[in-house]
Amino acid sequence: MTSEQTDEYWVERYLAGEASAFDQLVRRTQGRLYSTIYRIVGSKDEALDVLQETYIKIFRNMHRFEHGSAFGTWAYRIAVNQSISHKRKRRFIGLSLNHKSSDDDSESYELDPEDPDSRESNLERLARAERNHLVEKALASLPAAHRAVLVMCDYDDLRYEEIAAILKVPIGTVRSRIHRAREELRKRLLPMLNEEGSSAADFSGSRNEPITPKPTDASAYPVR
Repeated sequence: MTSEQTDEYWVERYLAGEASAFDQLVRRTQGRLYSTIYRIVGSKDEALDVLQETYIKIFRNMHRFEHGSAFGTWAYRIAVNQSISHKRKRRFIGLSLNHKSSDDDSESYELDPEDPDSRESNLERLARAERNHLVEKALASLPAAHRAVLVMCDYDDLRYEEIAAILKVPIGTVRSRIHRAREELRKRLLPMLNEEGSSAADFSGSRNEPITPKPTDASAYPVR
């Protein structure tokens, strides 16, 4: 029965006073959110911390959720913004990996998202290992805002209009950021290609085409 209900159904149940409905929302959305957060922050441990922070923020702002909106999109926006904020804090003030919020520990949720790397078969993983290693290394070195737009566009397959809505910026700004981010990623990949002895042809294509490796379909996230 649970899988047949929509996210918005569980939002309504939660707002009507059913506390356990929030657990259903976590189970339904944690896989996709974790995958996106992990691609932006670049660390599995940090991604879990940011995922926890994301759900705390969602929990505290449930009363602001607009009826008629898609809960998944709203939660995704919060996750992306939390990821960008986390990366900026790590860069400028050296946020500890073991940082814990001083807020009430009662606002804590058991999270068990699937590792995004586990969705590929062993054969696919081996075939893509070298390319993924180089691209992930270069992606990790990009500024948070550039990294986020590439993840949303090239990993999560969001349209420019959707990215603009999530970031609350004009579509032209999204196009510009993605273009600059891809150019910067190419520049950072070149010395890595030379170091690893990889062929530049492996990353060939139009200057406007994505060069980040695509994960396989993420439509199913088994939860413990």
